[in-house]
Amino acid sequence: MSTTDCNISTFVYYFPSEDRWFPAGPGDLFNLSITVVEVAPIPDPGNSYFVPQSGPVGLPAEGQQAYKYFRQCPNNDGGSVLPTTQSPRIKVVLRDAANQPLPGVTADDVLVLLNGGTPAQSLIGDGADSVIASAAMNPTEGCPDLRYLTADSTTDAVGTTYVTFSGHSSPGHGLEDPSRKWGHYDSELPIYARTVRLSGRETTASANGTYVLRIKSMDWTGGLGTTLNQGETVTITDFNGVANMLGVNNAISYWKDFNSENGVDGVDLNIITRHVNHNCETPDAP
Repeated sequence: MSTTDCNISTFVYYFPSEDRWFPAGPGDLFNLSITVVEVAPIPDPGNSYFVPQSGPVGLPAEGQQAYKYFRQCPNNDGGSVLPTTQSPRIKVVLRDAANQPLPGVTADDVLVLLNGGTPAQSLIGDGADSVIASAAMNPTEGCPDLRYLTADSTTDAVGTTYVTFSGHSSPGHGLEDPSRKWGHYDSELPIYARTVRLSGRETTASANGTYVLRIKSMDWTGGLGTTLNQGETVTITDFNGVANMLGVNNAISYWKDFNSENGVDGVDLNIITRHVNHNCETPDAP
């Protein structure tokens, strides 16, 4: 099969009661009409991927040098969290099954998918289910409902776009978006493009499956249950949990190692100190 021709096989049937063949007798010719519907190209999961990046788009940092900035606060007020000076983001590359680029995929077709909350909160789906972004569950803090982060722009001629976590003014250049506020974290933030789930690469030169998107949070505890106004705020409990982990490097301290440098240290303590008592409306509202 090609874009101009194809081979078609069919069956013929004999009806003894009517002594006739359908749709035609063996060896006969018959006309066949086919309607061709153009289908939007679908990214191939083996050829498409995403990569953590930060810094200038033309000379980006990748791998740990990029995702060390993948940390947020429920207020996402800049500075030490999702710093706009570094534009923490993922580069998304979309290619088809023939490994050809897919230009023109719209920004709304490329998503970091969230559920907005946990199954206990009746928030379910295929997105991250421990990221908390629910006006219903956290009304006092004025938190927005957030279900996805879209790409910055339509894919370019080589099938590339970016998802800048704090928002965007142009591909890879952060501009804080007040609707992008959330709490807590998840072990994986899934990326979809036209319903296809994508694999991550540690760097552009790495293989698919070598990276999973995670964004650490100053609000690392609480808010996963059904009690109102327990999430999307940085409390003294969050602070104490970091302070008590100084010098520790294990599975638990991983989420408190905000700069991803293999252990909790004074830098991490200083980062969370700047954000204690922050929520969706403090210090910046909205």
